[in-house]
Amino acid sequence: MGIKMGYALDQNGVEWDAQTYQKGQGAEPLRCQHCGVNVTHNPPHPKEIYDKPVLVSGYFRLYPKRPHVAGCRFGIDSEVVEIAKTSDGLIESLRNNRYRMRLVMIKEALEEASKSKSNSSGDNRAGTRKTYASSSGRLPAYINSAKRALKLRAACTDDRELQEHLELVFEGNVNVAWSQFYFEAERHMEAFHAVSQNTVQHPIAIQGRVKDVKYAIQGVESKNVINLLMNKFRPDSDDPANGIGLEVSIWASDPSWFKGIERDNEILVLGMWRSNTKAPAPASPGGRYKTFTTRRLTLTLVLKTQVIKV
Repeated sequence: MGIKMGYALDQNGVEWDAQTYQKGQGAEPLRCQHCGVNVTHNPPHPKEIYDKPVLVSGYFRLYPKRPHVAGCRFGIDSEVVEIAKTSDGLIESLRNNRYRMRLVMIKEALEEASKSKSNSSGDNRAGTRKTYASSSGRLPAYINSAKRALKLRAACTDDRELQEHLELVFEGNVNVAWSQFYFEAERHMEAFHAVSQNTVQHPIAIQGRVKDVKYAIQGVESKNVINLLMNKFRPDSDDPANGIGLEVSIWASDPSWFKGIERDNEILVLGMWRSNTKAPAPASPGGRYKTFTTRRLTLTLVLKTQVIKV
């Protein structure tokens, strides 16, 4: 239903705040401040995140199939056009106001930059496969454009409308649903399955809340990590006495890349993730589970801007 709006005008031109508005307070229907299209109110409501109840902020949104006027700052189509202009070819125009973002370009640029960083740039790959990212020098532009697209998605109510304007493809024009690219906190385990089960990996973005930031682990200055809050352990479908949990961690060799990121910040992290699973560990007697199995998703940053505060 488009980008969430914090304010709206009523028919008398009075401005209303989505956090405090109640149905009938203003002269309805309410309308967008910038283009005048009619909007409706979603009041603040409780939601369980990380197995704790939190209050989700209220917002104004479009009615179904009622887009903003062309050029409105809250219109998804105009935002995608602006992002595409500076994407260095990452986002290409199709037709009928549709665009395409090629995830393979991000993947190849990340791989190339990672090899260069580890002094392995002498690897000359052969083959006939088309390479979209010929230089890791394009990586900042790619990441910045992808970051803007992700921030746009975070500002939307769901995947649907953005996917109508910006489709995702991987190698060979293989379509990737936004639900397989962008994973919010409650879908972290789905992200693990996407990484662990896909034969060919594409970049994905994981959103979550920071549990802690640790520097110089075991005295090694190049070992720095952000850990995201874990969701509660869930029963194993094959063995209900075994609890399944997931740790999500982001590593960086440069501690300055974590500057400004603190506990409880909400962040988005884009890149090529790795998965593994610890061996089951015995649980304390008397609890719900007899054993715990912890799965892990980890990412090593190649560029500081792979981490986005939202």
